[in-house]
Amino acid sequence: MSETTVRDTMLSLPVDALSAMHRALSEGRSPAEAAEAARRLGFETGAGFHRALEQSLSISGVGDPRSLDPDSFWERLSDFFASRGWGRLSFERLHPGIASLSSDEWAEADPAGSASYPSCHFTTGLLADLLGRASGADLAVLEVECRSRGDAQCRFLLGGWDALERVYGDLSEGAPYAESIQRLA
Repeated sequence: MSETTVRDTMLSLPVDALSAMHRALSEGRSPAEAAEAARRLGFETGAGFHRALEQSLSISGVGDPRSLDPDSFWERLSDFFASRGWGRLSFERLHPGIASLSSDEWAEADPAGSASYPSCHFTTGLLADLLGRASGADLAVLEVECRSRGDAQCRFLLGGWDALERVYGDLSEGAPYAESIQRLA
């Protein structure tokens, strides 16, 4: 399969399209409703991103992403997104049930923005579906740092629903996510 075939499964849009999507979703919706709509759009596109990832990996002789060792998978996932203009991702295991993907250049973030909360909602949905498909597991994704609110990077936590629900609950009460993760059994 050629690289041209892989590109044919993906649509290139200007980065501004993500900001436009967020503005359009915000019209007539509460911030929570707009965030949920963006997450759902991201989740709904996960299958297409997964197909493109598999096609990209097949060019280098890898059929199933699960056949890669973890370090190779995360490196190739980062290359996949970077080659499509999204930015590079760095993987880190934070706890036996929680890992993170971080980027100091993630395309969905608006570094000039003044968001009060992490706001790469499309990405959280996209990563949840894409990584769930790639791992064969049901994964949750929670953004805990975001360049749109002035953080140095966007950081997405990956893990099981129960663990991330507990982290989210602690965040809602003002606890730092790192402390919340440390309290997990």
